[in-house]
Amino acid sequence: MSVTAHITSSRIILVELEVLITVIMIGGWGGFVCFLMKREENSEVHRNIMDCLAQIAISCFTGFIVSVIAIDRNLSFNMVMLAAGLGGVFASPILRLLGDKVKAYIVNNTLVKK
Repeated sequence: MSVTAHITSSRIILVELEVLITVIMIGGWGGFVCFLMKREENSEVHRNIMDCLAQIAISCFTGFIVSVIAIDRNLSFNMVMLAAGLGGVFASPILRLLGDKVKAYIVNNTLVKK
């Protein structure tokens, strides 16, 4: 199972479905690990389940984004999986960092003419 398919260019990268599903699952597992590291012992069960599902959804997204960056840099399959897992565990700081970079890019590259 290769990370990228045979057709690659500067504009498009084809990824096998198994790789995509594996990346999303590892990101979700990272979110579950992050939830277990942060959870409190005295909170309600229903709230815990909803917080866990929210963390998993955020971690799947972040793991996917980080793995896309890893694929773009032509890293090996194992490194892409590692990036997806770490992206899932450290979802909140990564999203804050990416948000700051996007915000700085938008502010510095605005096309407003006065």
